[in-house]
Amino acid sequence: METPRFFQVFDQDIPSAASINRPAHFSFGPFQLDLERHSLSRGNDSLQLPPKCFELLCILVRSNGELLDKDRLMRQLWPDTYVEEANLSNLVALLRKALGDSPSKSQYVQTVPKLGYRFKADVIHKGKDTTVKDVVTANVVSQPVLRIIVFPFRVRGDLHDLEHLGYSLPESIASSLAELNAFAVRSMQVAMRFDPVRWEPRQVAEQADVDYIITGAISGDELGLHSSVQLMRADSGTLLWSKSWNIESREIVSLHGAVVQLTVSSLVRPDFAESSFPPNAQSPCQSEAFNAYLLANQLSLNRTPENMRLARDLYISCVERDPSFGPAWARLGRCHYFLEKLGSREEHNRDLASSAFQRAFAICPDLVLAHSLYTSVEADRGHAQSAMFRLLGTLQLHPNSPELLVGLVHACRYCGQLDASLSAHKRAIELDRNARTSVAHTYFAKGDYERALFWYGTGPGLYLDALALTCMGRQKEALALLWSRREQFHLMSGAMRSLDAFLRDDRQGAVETLEAALQNDNPEPELQFYMARQASRLNATSLANEFLGRCVDAGYWSCDCMERDTWFEAVRATPEFRRIFETAKRREAEARAALFLAQGDQLLPL
Repeated sequence: METPRFFQVFDQDIPSAASINRPAHFSFGPFQLDLERHSLSRGNDSLQLPPKCFELLCILVRSNGELLDKDRLMRQLWPDTYVEEANLSNLVALLRKALGDSPSKSQYVQTVPKLGYRFKADVIHKGKDTTVKDVVTANVVSQPVLRIIVFPFRVRGDLHDLEHLGYSLPESIASSLAELNAFAVRSMQVAMRFDPVRWEPRQVAEQADVDYIITGAISGDELGLHSSVQLMRADSGTLLWSKSWNIESREIVSLHGAVVQLTVSSLVRPDFAESSFPPNAQSPCQSEAFNAYLLANQLSLNRTPENMRLARDLYISCVERDPSFGPAWARLGRCHYFLEKLGSREEHNRDLASSAFQRAFAICPDLVLAHSLYTSVEADRGHAQSAMFRLLGTLQLHPNSPELLVGLVHACRYCGQLDASLSAHKRAIELDRNARTSVAHTYFAKGDYERALFWYGTGPGLYLDALALTCMGRQKEALALLWSRREQFHLMSGAMRSLDAFLRDDRQGAVETLEAALQNDNPEPELQFYMARQASRLNATSLANEFLGRCVDAGYWSCDCMERDTWFEAVRATPEFRRIFETAKRREAEARAALFLAQGDQLLPL
């Protein structure tokens, strides 16, 4: 079957990330930096820099004056190697010497104590080429945000091997649109709330809070696949376009690109061309790679260890076929992190997730999907402040992204910046009232248990709702809620089992459960904080301080909660608590300063 002309453009070889046009010539002060020739000059004099020093200069010059934290710089400069912070300090000193700069009177490289470095000189992009991202951004920022939802596609006929396309193909289309500032894209979970056959456009417009709907169907026969896709206005059901294609199964990647291009060209830019779309961030250039990616996305919907292993292997297959496909690296990182926490002992490898995410960032530094998925990894590993910095910087480029704001709710709370966390939640809800954030935990940290309960919801295996009810004096309701989940008790955390024993007046059992959790479990830092509260409420002060010290060392604290929460009353007067509290207070002040340095007070009005 002949490939339609429309797809032939998309089937052409796609350049690697390195070959996409980017600014290659810069000047600052008397210096000229040429990335293509790998040269730095001052007037007619060429300056020789060691490779890593030249790489550091390139990162700083292209940062647009952004504060770059030390961890981020070390990960970029030495992605596969552990190095001491002194290596970075020495490299900065060497660069300053070459530029004639000094820490005390900096003209170029400014040190921000305890945080990182900023390139403070004005940088001119000489002979700047228009980049893929510039093409998109320049024509998007002036547009009002377009609220859009992509419905699961109906898969008809005898297509059992391709049933996953009903979810994973439209989800990938939605993810691609979300990378452009013109769109606020509703999640597929929102789309799946509606009856797949009997939904009404006006109902979707009201309940999902959207302007446009994409829907489609895929059928097949011995000749190949037939796909039809429509874009309509949600308020009236008016079709903006309806397209049909006869394709082979290997051309799914082209169908993905065609739908995205048509959507953008009809809603944002009439002249939006195939070559303007960021290929390495959106879809691979290899068909088998994309098919593996879509199947992996479907498997990872149900996050069991077995499914995540299968998804991991498919993502690996995808990036082996197309190493320049950023989203696959990001989702592979999520799989590795899940298995690191819940998989077998052999899968507890901390380097795999970080390495995959760093590959995603190297390919596409502003990939919203990667920034969103990486947040929980950084926060749980004690780098929430780095996550907060990273997300705030990316938010300046993608101000219409609820996913980035959802991440900031999480990262800001871990740093003790509760007001910023609430502000991020408010902005996320303004963009997408269906956005799911972790703001319930923020309200809980502030002692607002009513709002924590409202935003948390209920469901099997949940914990914070029962804890909030307990703190509100509604112990019978909390116990009934936990009892309704008794079949999942073997999966519950030590905190949940301890709370259940506490509500049944089994104080000794509650303490013993926490002691066992301290020895055998490896919970997230925030859950350790909750266990510290419970231990204090049970008057087990040494145990409470042990949990509290661990969670602060691991990167989570809330000075507001530690000072005011009545459950900490028993432990608050102990010398160990005061020592831990002073550490948390100091780190919270550092995070507050970092928040303002990253313009968080402007992006998240406090």
